[in-house]
Amino acid sequence: MEKGYMLEKLTWPKAKKAFEDTTFVVIPIGSTEQHGPHLPVGTDFMVPREIAARLVKKSKVIVTPTIPFGYAKYHTTFPGTMSLHEDTLRQVLIDLCEDLLKYGTTHILFIDGHGGNLNALRQCGIWLRERCIPSAVAVWWQIAPAIDPSWQAIGHADYVEVSAVLGIDESLVDMDVARLPKNKDLSDKLVTLDPHSTKFQGGVVGVNLFTADITDTGDLMEFGLTGAKDYTIEPSTGTKEIGERFLEGQADYLANFIEEFRKVTLPPVETTGPLAKK
Repeated sequence: MEKGYMLEKLTWPKAKKAFEDTTFVVIPIGSTEQHGPHLPVGTDFMVPREIAARLVKKSKVIVTPTIPFGYAKYHTTFPGTMSLHEDTLRQVLIDLCEDLLKYGTTHILFIDGHGGNLNALRQCGIWLRERCIPSAVAVWWQIAPAIDPSWQAIGHADYVEVSAVLGIDESLVDMDVARLPKNKDLSDKLVTLDPHSTKFQGGVVGVNLFTADITDTGDLMEFGLTGAKDYTIEPSTGTKEIGERFLEGQADYLANFIEEFRKVTLPPVETTGPLAKK
């Protein structure tokens, strides 16, 4: 039996009652982007959508329809990727939250499946903070090691993502072409960590690249994304069993987080800090 509500399944009178029953809203968001030759372009929104669907069975929350588009312009040299501009994404998030606040929402959790969304989500979070609304952003690769320390994300379309998609629908993964990718470096001394950073003489310097600058297949390594030590784990080692434990573990973790986050209240911004109004 579900403790919470899937907003998309409710009539407006039932939605009204749901917002009277709980003021905590969960918004799944991801991206429609290439995931190498072996994972579908919907990976980044299907994973948070599935986690949210499981979460509604464990926590009294309202889960909104999933936002399937994000900022992924750097992936658009691969067919199938569809990206919003970052300013557009920020405004979409604020517009949706503005409506949710009308219905009495007091807390918002975004379940995000794509790193490119984080800047827009932070900006929306500041907009919410100005209105005394606590918001949080949960991304799976930051949570996964808390569920199982062996789950350390190592790259785009890696074994963890493969497992998650297998846990949703085994038919969506093409294991025959799943291979450990090798990034193309910018030079002999500039080692590419991901599309946004390069390593040089022991330091890390930000760069602005398209995914195709460092990979011909779309999947790639993302060194330093987590505390991973082993970057030799083949994506083909992903399994449905790992995916099921991953998805259920994410939902359990977030259900516990929500119960604690419900307690958070925030004062008006103008009453805080050295410029506080007396």
